[in-house]
Amino acid sequence: MTSSTLDTLKRQALDALSAGRLEEAADLYRRLLAQDGGAADLWNNLGVILSELRRPAEAAAALRTALILRPDYDKPWVGLGSEAYGADRLGEAVRCWTRAIRLDPQQGAGLWFNLGVTRQMRGEAAEAALAFDRAEALMPDDPRVASQRLLCLNYLDLPGERLLAEHRRFDERFGKRLSGRPEGGAGSQPAIPHANRPDPEKRLRIGYLSVEFREHLGAYFLTPLFETASRSRFEIVCYSILPVAHGDAHTARFKAQADGWRDVGHLDDEALAAQIRADGIDILVDLAGHSGLNRLPMLALRPAPVQVTWLGYPNSTGMTSVDYRIVDPVSDPVGPTDTHAAETLVRLPAPFLCFRPPASAPPVVPLPAGATGAVTFGSFNKLSKITDATIALWADVLRRAPDARLLLKDRPLSDPGTAAAMKARFAAAGIDPDRLDLVGFIKDAAGHLAAYNRIDIALDPHPYNGTITTCDTLWMGAPLVTLAGSRHAARVGASLMTAIGLPELVAATPDRYAAIAADLAGDLTRLMRLRMGMRERVRASALCDETRFMRNLETAYRLIWRRWCDDAATGRPA
Repeated sequence: MTSSTLDTLKRQALDALSAGRLEEAADLYRRLLAQDGGAADLWNNLGVILSELRRPAEAAAALRTALILRPDYDKPWVGLGSEAYGADRLGEAVRCWTRAIRLDPQQGAGLWFNLGVTRQMRGEAAEAALAFDRAEALMPDDPRVASQRLLCLNYLDLPGERLLAEHRRFDERFGKRLSGRPEGGAGSQPAIPHANRPDPEKRLRIGYLSVEFREHLGAYFLTPLFETASRSRFEIVCYSILPVAHGDAHTARFKAQADGWRDVGHLDDEALAAQIRADGIDILVDLAGHSGLNRLPMLALRPAPVQVTWLGYPNSTGMTSVDYRIVDPVSDPVGPTDTHAAETLVRLPAPFLCFRPPASAPPVVPLPAGATGAVTFGSFNKLSKITDATIALWADVLRRAPDARLLLKDRPLSDPGTAAAMKARFAAAGIDPDRLDLVGFIKDAAGHLAAYNRIDIALDPHPYNGTITTCDTLWMGAPLVTLAGSRHAARVGASLMTAIGLPELVAATPDRYAAIAADLAGDLTRLMRLRMGMRERVRASALCDETRFMRNLETAYRLIWRRWCDDAATGRPA
């Protein structure tokens, strides 16, 4: 085969790959390799295509052949890392991508971002933050990268003032750019005044902007917004960022219960803002913050006269265009925490959320320690929350309760490499790894909840507490020990435990945290009494009182709307 024929085949292969004709591209690369089997770049390209075709074993073989031919070739390591990540071999993915970076330090932002996500999943938040720093430096105009970095910073033990400064930087880069405000300018007045009628007593149109109109967050905390709302006084319009194909039974239920529904994931910021404004939304409530798929930059366009953030993110948005953030006096005590927020904090009577227990939850079983002979502490939180500070906290607990075990559950623990790394971290803290029970992914929801029946006492991570996991833990009968910190993420546990009438399990210091946990482990009678009464305690508490919660929330909506009406009447900036 002549060189010109080879060149033609290469062009055809690239054209087929660019057009998404993967089978054709794979056949062309095989023809090329039949003529030039020593070309590492051709083996790499074939590996990439086979990976897209979901043939992981063949893809890995091609990529490794490329490395045999050229050991200093970075691209096959990128591909091998992607294959490992897709198979939940997170430790291997980190090693491969790190090797690619060492071979070529000028890797693109995408690789750094993926490395950050993977390290965060493995519980390596500090290393993840460094990766996100690099990704952000390479892709400074992408708000998704900036938001992911901010989310990661919440896992670190940083002061609230530092975190607020980081979040304000997001507004400076993305909010001012969209709103047309000059750098350093004050306020965020819309170019066109809102047409909303400033009637303090009218029926309000509440818009909810979220990706969580589904089983995950929606089923737990959003149901009261639909089923318990005062429909004569409030109209509900939902803006779903969730891709339509990813909805579930809860999505359909929310859609049927809403007064208005918009699937908006395909709209750009300007089009989405125009839609919200055209719908006449009075109060727009963002339920995402900097987590997951969010549309925070769009809020800088001021599509609604009053803009609020709540629930989906444990920190300030940093944006001057978001007027209020909904919290409670325990999660955010008056005074210091006000200086941690760009928004005005609206404090509901605690707690700041309402929990709808899962219908699929199995019954609470008697104390697991009675069957195993030893108390089992546990946490089902994401590994990203298990920082070195949390490990030190839990290691102190285990030293004070020398016969106890610790059960951790999170999907990444299905990866042997990630499980081994977690055991090594506890070993470095002086805890025998054999005292750990590590549980990975459980597919069905009922099976996941049943796994809570293996733990006697739940331990809250610090400084980023659990929320959904805490509610599940309590519903399944295990009391939670938590350490109250200085910012919202570190005080959610205190809010929830206070709401169910167990403030004595909230510690003010790490030493007290360990003492409370160890004392509880040493009193099986008290532990059994707490366990068998926990579900009724939770059911009867403010945490599950949907009517109470909605009246408080709707009172807050009415008050902030009246404030806007007063400002509109006097001509003051709203």
